[in-house]
Amino acid sequence: MHGLTEHRGTGVASSSHPAAAFLPCRFARLQLRRRRCSQKQAPGVAQLAQVQTETVLASTLPGPGAGQSRRLLRSATNRRPPDEEPALPLYTCLDGDILTPANKFAYYEALRSGLKALGALGINGISVDVYWGIVEGVRPGQYDWSSYKQLLALIRDEGFMAQVCLCFHASEAVPLPAWVVEAGRADPDIYYTDRAGVRCTDYVSLGADEVPVLSGRTPLECYRDLMVSFRRELGPLLGSTIADVLIGLGPDGELKYPAHPRDKRWNFPGVGEFQCYDRYLLASLRACAQQVNQPSWGLRGPHDAGTYCVWPHQTGFFHQRGNWCSPYGKFFLQWYGDMLLQHADAVLGIAREALLTGYDSDGSLSYNQYGSGNRVVDDGGGDGAGGGAGESSSNWAGSDSDVEADGGGPAAAAPASDGYGSGGGDAAPYMSAAAPPHIRLHAKLPSLHWWYGTASHAPELTAGYFNTATRDGYLPVMQVLARHGVSVRLRGGELRSQEMHSQAFCDPERQLAQQRTVAAAVGVGVGLENLTERFDEGALSRLEAALFDTSVHQGIELPQVQSLVFNRMCDSMFEPGNWARFKDFMRRVRNRADTLVVPCRGHGGGGGRLSANVQEAAGVTSRSLALQ
Repeated sequence: MHGLTEHRGTGVASSSHPAAAFLPCRFARLQLRRRRCSQKQAPGVAQLAQVQTETVLASTLPGPGAGQSRRLLRSATNRRPPDEEPALPLYTCLDGDILTPANKFAYYEALRSGLKALGALGINGISVDVYWGIVEGVRPGQYDWSSYKQLLALIRDEGFMAQVCLCFHASEAVPLPAWVVEAGRADPDIYYTDRAGVRCTDYVSLGADEVPVLSGRTPLECYRDLMVSFRRELGPLLGSTIADVLIGLGPDGELKYPAHPRDKRWNFPGVGEFQCYDRYLLASLRACAQQVNQPSWGLRGPHDAGTYCVWPHQTGFFHQRGNWCSPYGKFFLQWYGDMLLQHADAVLGIAREALLTGYDSDGSLSYNQYGSGNRVVDDGGGDGAGGGAGESSSNWAGSDSDVEADGGGPAAAAPASDGYGSGGGDAAPYMSAAAPPHIRLHAKLPSLHWWYGTASHAPELTAGYFNTATRDGYLPVMQVLARHGVSVRLRGGELRSQEMHSQAFCDPERQLAQQRTVAAAVGVGVGLENLTERFDEGALSRLEAALFDTSVHQGIELPQVQSLVFNRMCDSMFEPGNWARFKDFMRRVRNRADTLVVPCRGHGGGGGRLSANVQEAAGVTSRSLALQ
């Protein structure tokens, strides 16, 4: 791993473009917070060991007492309370096509049979993708949780815990909500855009985060309102069956730009393309360039970065001594990465407010019940980590619709009463209790391991991670997660470097070690997920080794991984040979996990709050960006 240093940018000037009123000010606030925390000297890798020992691993939020936690249990078949979880919870992802875009089950009885088989293997929980395009698919502010209630009731009744992944992106099976798609037709710039003007319609551009482009609401407000509805409608299961919630932060639910699309524009091992050509992001870039008295830097992205499928040495920007390390390159890459960080900071701040704070009886957020420790505090002025979107209740927040099952799909098979009560919005009895639920928040990072052995790490740069041979780009990301008490889910635990493309300098094992080392240094808990649906013994053995790897990297001892999410329950899993190998893998992991003694992980998040001296030492230790 490289020295954990971070460059610091400058402020932002005003711009005449309408979007400048929203975007550059967010970038400036992020830089202001960094200046207030920065030191004259950036710590070397050796200092991270001291950082690790000083990290406070306590939960950031007070939770309900044991008695209240047990009152949330609505069925004798609920999983044990979170404080009795196994040392290494094992989850399996469901296939993304369990529910159709019409909010119906694609196959209910087959799912029930598959869950029974997984239960016999000792699987502890099921990971469920909850898509924005299904829940709020028809009209803005009208939420339909009926099928997800049935799905989670089935998971509960089969004796599993559930990890819910709130997906604000589109997938191959589920598009974005119809009204968001309509807004995109009226204003295509709400989508990420590449240099050729091609739009990525899988996720709303972070450039529009604070612009009211979605039926009068900003995207951040839409994310918040869905989270509030989620807590209201599924409250009885939060803290009991649902102990973990993953917050989607970008395409595929990962914190990234869509630099490597699945369509024909890109193929492995291409470097990908920068996604900064919508008018909102260009307005921010232009304003930042004006602030540093280099207006020509704000006209567009790098002209010599090539196209999706080129290799680094074929470009002027990414080759070993290319423009990525020039003053212009450093300016652009810092701006590009910091906008991604600001997006994560805002969405996670909203998630904490919506999911981990108390509510008053009228359904509004309550901060006074537990003091200021529950509120996301802006440590550098401005309007808070949530970007202001979570400060007041939206007009949409109380407009949930109580949509009943219409008899289609599994209505005959699923139990009529699932223990949720009426689900009627404000009438939910759970809302009268101000206590926040006992849940942990998570975020997912991508695995961008090709060209990792080169100087520029081009795929990471185009995806928004300013991580190179001379600069650690994961430290600022982990700091944002630590500030919000959020665990990280890392992908690619089953990949072996020696099996990868020999000419593309792939090194997934070293990249995973870097990510885990930085997470350990700032006290962020780590969960692992396999990247591919592989059931061969080589992949399973490598995944097992990664799960129990507590070796020392750069003076940092890696803590025990907190969980495994096996990706995923699919048809090939149940083929005789694959099932036998997976069964043996689960037996080995279960036996080794039973011997672990892991400290309590808490339930307010993953990493815990850093003490003041740790924030000073490893919070943001930056150096000014040299622009001359």
